[in-house]
Amino acid sequence: MKRILSLLLVLLFFCASAQAATPAQEPSRICLYCGAETTADVCDQCHELSIAWTCFDCGTRNLSDTCSSCGKEKHASLEQQAADPHPQVAFPAVRYLAAACDPASLLRLGQFYEKGIGVSKDIDQAIACLRQAGEAGYAPAWVYLGRLYDAGIDMKSDPVEALNCYRKASDLGSAEGHWYVGSFYEDGSVLEQNYALALDYYYKAAEAGDADAWMSVAYFYLRGNDVEKDQNKAMEYYLKAAEAGSNLACDYVGYLYMTGSIVSQDVQKGLEWYRKAAELGNARSMYALGYAYQCGQGVEMNMEEALRWYEKAALAGHETALQVYNAFK
Repeated sequence: MKRILSLLLVLLFFCASAQAATPAQEPSRICLYCGAETTADVCDQCHELSIAWTCFDCGTRNLSDTCSSCGKEKHASLEQQAADPHPQVAFPAVRYLAAACDPASLLRLGQFYEKGIGVSKDIDQAIACLRQAGEAGYAPAWVYLGRLYDAGIDMKSDPVEALNCYRKASDLGSAEGHWYVGSFYEDGSVLEQNYALALDYYYKAAEAGDADAWMSVAYFYLRGNDVEKDQNKAMEYYLKAAEAGSNLACDYVGYLYMTGSIVSQDVQKGLEWYRKAAELGNARSMYALGYAYQCGQGVEMNMEEALRWYEKAALAGHETALQVYNAFK
């Protein structure tokens, strides 16, 4: 018996010694230079000082929370960096701020995981980031997640879950969330079709700042969906959408005037709206302006000007414009 007790004491002593000899695991941190996870002051990946941040305004490297050259605060600088349109620039700041549960950064990190930018492509991790941002009250994350479920991008399409996401965004006051919920009521594939509720949500979206939503309202009056068919009322809402800055509405209003659909034909007004849409980046209107100059439709025929507009449209992604441009060049 004594022998057994002695052996147990030896084992206990050995285990305690082993635990004492094992150092506590260092918490991981995000390297502010490359965005990799690291446990050391010098990053294992890029071999730069992981806790040093680069001021977005002046480019100075810093360790303190205030830039030594221009006085900019670290958090403000990281927020600017995270919003940069170039993923390779934004990534370290996005990952650092996401680790601190910043909702906008969690959304963008989710997009990086979805597309495999800076990290291995991982749709489950993308969904986790988006849900975390949404649960923090960030409506754009619910809208983006809803679109993923809706389209079935790298995952099985799930319109029911998409609707749940859109409803959460709508409950947070999101104009896009309102519009998507309205579209489900109009479509009737998941919810029982209800034009009155669809129109109500479209109005909510438009009044919350979604200019394109006025086009949905206009379409209801054009088709007479749960409202009295009224082309004048439809045109009023198409114009409202255009005047609110919708490039789609500007393009469509231009088309309506050019063709004389639901309004008296007025080529000059049509071209005017096409120009407004083109200024807002609408590729179809750029193509339409190219065609107008090629054919002398409301303007003096000018092939050089036509090609200029075809080129703009092609660069904006209009495939037919590219074919026409190449044909004449």
